[in-house]
Amino acid sequence: MARLILIDTATAAGSVSFAEEGRVVASFGHSQAEDHAAYIADYVYRGLSQLQLNGTAIDAIAVSAGPGSYTGLRVGLSTAKGLCYAWNCQLILLPTMEIMAAGYRQLHPEIHEPGFLVPVLKSRKNEVYAALYKTDGTTIEPARPVQLDEEDFSTWRNYLPMHVFGEGADRIINKLQPLSVKIALDTTYQLHASHMAELAERAFCSGQFADLAYAEPFYLKPTYVGK
Repeated sequence: MARLILIDTATAAGSVSFAEEGRVVASFGHSQAEDHAAYIADYVYRGLSQLQLNGTAIDAIAVSAGPGSYTGLRVGLSTAKGLCYAWNCQLILLPTMEIMAAGYRQLHPEIHEPGFLVPVLKSRKNEVYAALYKTDGTTIEPARPVQLDEEDFSTWRNYLPMHVFGEGADRIINKLQPLSVKIALDTTYQLHASHMAELAERAFCSGQFADLAYAEPFYLKPTYVGK
């Protein structure tokens, strides 16, 4: 039985879940902007205490690896790396957009094929991160930066009906809705570590582990350091 810790810090919200064989058994988190570094480790140890486990009982730690907040991604991955080193367990990196698509499918089982999911996260001004999936989870287009003033949105007509969701959805929807009535906006979806459970279990069973020494977040774009 695989025991996994799931960590998400890709957005202003932060969360930690514990899963066994793909089933979530404990979750902790906050929905508003917080200091991830101050909370995530506490969530981990609260979960261990609640489940009466110690760190050596954990088989792997999965983390949302990007895209997302540069600072948040670094906090999540560095926390996961430190715990993996301490407990001699495996590290799993999961793309943030795949987690969002999986979570949306879990929350909306009424959505059937054919159809498409478009998770969206905020980036810089006039830009978002977006990806495209079938409703069965198949990747059509992996996460990429979308320049709102430069993108040819007419090509998106090929992917209908479309469900657009995530914290950046309100930035992109006015570009998409004029194309078709078959484009639905959902501003209520919030990324959570619990949405990683099935993806993380699948990655664990197939041995898709990251190198602790060299693993880096999936920033998609260069990072910038202010002067």
